[in-house]
Amino acid sequence: MWVRGLTHFIAMCKNIHKEWEYDRWLKDQFRKADVNGNGSLNFSECTSLLKQLNICMDKKHVKALFDAAQFHHNKIQEESALDQEEFVRFYHSIHKRPEIEQLFKQYTMKNATIMEPEELYIFLKEQQKMSQVTLSYFRRIIDMYGGDQETEKGYLSFAGFQKFLLSEDCNIFNKDHHTVYQDMSQPLSHYFIASSHNTYLLQGQLIGESSVEGYIFALKCGCRCLELDVWNGPNEEPIIYHGRTFTSKILLSDVVEVIKKYAFVTSRYPVILSLENHCGETQQLKMAEHFVNIFGDMLYTTPVSEDETDLPSPEKLIGKILLKGKKLSESTINGEEELLEEEEEAENQWESRESSLKESRQGSKNTQYRKLTQEVSDLVNYVKAVRFQAFENASQWKFYEMSSFRETKAASLIETQASSFVSYNKKHLSRVYPKGLRTDSSNLDPVQFWNVGCQLVALNYQTYDKAFFLNEAKFTPNGKCGYILKPEFLRSAKRFDPNEPPNRKCMKKLTIKIISGQHIPKPGQATEGEIVDPYVIIKVYGHPLDKLKVKTSFVKNNGFNPQWNETFTLHIGVPDLAIIVFTVKDESMSGKNYKLGKYALPFSSLMEGYRHIHLLDKSFQPIIPASLFVHVAIEDGFE
Repeated sequence: MWVRGLTHFIAMCKNIHKEWEYDRWLKDQFRKADVNGNGSLNFSECTSLLKQLNICMDKKHVKALFDAAQFHHNKIQEESALDQEEFVRFYHSIHKRPEIEQLFKQYTMKNATIMEPEELYIFLKEQQKMSQVTLSYFRRIIDMYGGDQETEKGYLSFAGFQKFLLSEDCNIFNKDHHTVYQDMSQPLSHYFIASSHNTYLLQGQLIGESSVEGYIFALKCGCRCLELDVWNGPNEEPIIYHGRTFTSKILLSDVVEVIKKYAFVTSRYPVILSLENHCGETQQLKMAEHFVNIFGDMLYTTPVSEDETDLPSPEKLIGKILLKGKKLSESTINGEEELLEEEEEAENQWESRESSLKESRQGSKNTQYRKLTQEVSDLVNYVKAVRFQAFENASQWKFYEMSSFRETKAASLIETQASSFVSYNKKHLSRVYPKGLRTDSSNLDPVQFWNVGCQLVALNYQTYDKAFFLNEAKFTPNGKCGYILKPEFLRSAKRFDPNEPPNRKCMKKLTIKIISGQHIPKPGQATEGEIVDPYVIIKVYGHPLDKLKVKTSFVKNNGFNPQWNETFTLHIGVPDLAIIVFTVKDESMSGKNYKLGKYALPFSSLMEGYRHIHLLDKSFQPIIPASLFVHVAIEDGFE
């Protein structure tokens, strides 16, 4: 009971904070519009501000609401004006939600002005599909969202009902998925793992800054696989940078210190360090020394036991750091081992593999193959890097052996041997990294690689593009811990090939009604410019046959409260792989249709019923208070 009470209190605090944040936003708009700093806005200033906020209304109606909001009008003033609190009241009076009023009246059968607990129960059961909760829970909802001063205690007013629909309880994203809810006791190979490519870079791949900030940002985002490109540095200290480019250099020791500090701030589950070792023997010793001395007990160094048959689970490795890299074996000749896998340095456009091998034979100091030291090798256990040749060979590997694939190589394997790739990924880890031609740090499309179960699809976290947006959506569930349990068909003995039509038994019919929008911003959240003509696009990413796209008509001159009321039915063949993306754009007759806001989530995190979608900007930050109001229904199979 104490836990339930605490949960209720925390949820109440969250919603109070959201309401306070909304009013703070309004007051910020007021201060910006108060150019002369006299603490009030006259009618002309208010109408100018409304235009900046994308509100287009009849002037007489606005004037009537303006006059009604003046509770503290000073008769000495030559013209009427609103202070800050009056402006907030004025704005809320404008912000009528007829679609919510209609819904409220539909479920308040006894009294159209209040909603009783039993009526709320019926609404949540019928529309929101919350059939497992009790009436006592609904009474707590009423206490949390409350009503106005005139509403009798124990009942929900229309204002309270509207607050409830705007709260986290009625978000389109399942709020239970904000915590770790999946089984975390399965082998590492059974999870998608949030992964970064060239984590140290803040800009492009050829020029620009290398920084520990790249590691801090990735770890705070929940990333669990970081890349270390380690090279010989001055004063016998290994450095990290993108080799043979003009990117700046940073000390390995500084990076290790930062990883230690931030590794488990966002997630407690294991961090994998993908090591590209370009160092000579002396600096490899220094590298191993830094790993051991700085990480301490965080570094998991226990050798693989002979009686183990599967990778350990994320649960077993909580708080641990694993090193991915080459490892000396009994078959190694004279202690020599190829250090690099088929990675970027062998494929970049400015250096072919053949020229690198020629340099190696000529004894160049930049030779691509070096002797692996025992000290570094001993730190590698469950993530041993092996060069991939064919799936037939890989079937003979130890469970802890894995390969990295250039995106073009991985895409080719998906095209020709998809089911074999799926089978490989059930037992072994695979890492997919961008091709060398992506010098601008653009990202590969991760979806096709997730479709065959590739766990470590490495993205450039510094680039806020569509691929990274989908990656954020993929890894937001499960508490954003960086690990997402793969669908059962990508883990079990069942055969799956994404190039073939999906099993009809798994199909879902998704019906989405785009009802309305609220506070849709102008392009770039600008305050100047014309009022937008918004429309909504819904896209599905996942199985190749689930590439779907629908869109609403546009609403002329209304970013404040556009009404669409358009319904779309989407037949989704493999819902466990599907990501649903909502994008709001501005219809332009003469130029580009700019994005105004967006949101994405996995199908598995969709909530049914009347839901709000809180829009994000191009940097994936909330656009307060922009939202869409929708209705979602999910049915099994096709009609």
